[in-house]
Amino acid sequence: MKFWFGLLVLVMIATNILAIYYLDSITDRWFRLLATVVFFLVFFFKYNRDQKLLISFSLLTLCDGLLIFYENSIIRNIIYIVRISAYLTIINFLYPYLSRLRLNLITFIITTFVIALDIYMLHDMATYIPGYREDIIFTILFYTMGLVSLALVATCISYLNRYADAKGFLLVVISICLVLSDLTFYNAYYLDFDVFYYADRIVNITGIALLVVFAKKWIQNKEDESVTEIL
Repeated sequence: MKFWFGLLVLVMIATNILAIYYLDSITDRWFRLLATVVFFLVFFFKYNRDQKLLISFSLLTLCDGLLIFYENSIIRNIIYIVRISAYLTIINFLYPYLSRLRLNLITFIITTFVIALDIYMLHDMATYIPGYREDIIFTILFYTMGLVSLALVATCISYLNRYADAKGFLLVVISICLVLSDLTFYNAYYLDFDVFYYADRIVNITGIALLVVFAKKWIQNKEDESVTEIL
């Protein structure tokens, strides 16, 4: 990626860190949205070649926009629906390339164990959310979000294991960044660990920026394949 893009990432991270430090936790969310919109525009005008990537990127941008109004319970539920949809779109984008993978017994046992552990951890996390027992819809969305996040990371790791290329590595880093963003925001917002707002912003911007890099490499790969077929 060109030098200007790396510089843009650093500027967006620095701007957001300053916003978190000097502004309140609600106002600084506008700077998170600004960063996401900037990278979305780069993607849209330079690397928009796949409808599913466009949908996932649009949903992630919409999610960051709605996050400004997170305190509204209805909008909060919509945020979770949008975020879940974005992750499922990425999974759907990758699924055709993993359709021939077979699940053996050991993999099945490990997967079952990890899912069970994830549900237990989600339950433990949910107890810190005010009124989670009363808000059934939010509780369902919270658990669904956790399971879909796990599926996203597992899908990206499966892609890397199968193809072992730069795109696969980028996908794993992107998925981890997005999930870490969710976890760090939870720690900052519900557990009052304000320092995690900085971590949330850094990994979120990094993940979104790398999604642009992935789109660029995906296009280059498709163009190379087209040239090879012609030859």
